[in-house]
Amino acid sequence: MSVAGVSIILLTSCDAHLDCVAAWHHQECLRQGLSSNLQLRRSRLSLHLQGDNIPKSFIAVLNGQLIGCVSLVNYTYKSSAQPMPKVASEHPVWLSNLYVEPAYRRRGVAQQLINASTHYARRQSIPELWLSASDYTDYYAKRGWQVVRHTKLGGVRVNVMHQLLT
Repeated sequence: MSVAGVSIILLTSCDAHLDCVAAWHHQECLRQGLSSNLQLRRSRLSLHLQGDNIPKSFIAVLNGQLIGCVSLVNYTYKSSAQPMPKVASEHPVWLSNLYVEPAYRRRGVAQQLINASTHYARRQSIPELWLSASDYTDYYAKRGWQVVRHTKLGGVRVNVMHQLLT
């Protein structure tokens, strides 16, 4: 069952939700075993409000209530054990921090967020997206993402996944 009436918009369009999104990002970083603090998350998210370039965050809103988010970010992921696979750009773009409130999961909200972010990436002429997944590898694989490597991030085993946008 899908959620009717969900709007997917750029966080730039409704920056009043910045603190909540920062809290979700902080929570996700801690869950992944990464070091984080709320002020750092808020500071980094403020960069998502500037211009048309990456980084960008999208939010899912239902009746004025924030129910989910996802971000597109630039960074070069490195592991001491394995270098990043060759990518089409010097600064790969990653789908990051996908979060949907528990009451709205398994109802298409995550897919709407992913669709909005990939559509935005295509408009920005970004040829490919990357992500790291531990718990939801099957979810992404069913949607065309391919595992290219297994590694550890913050001490947690993750799958580095890739999707061409052409």
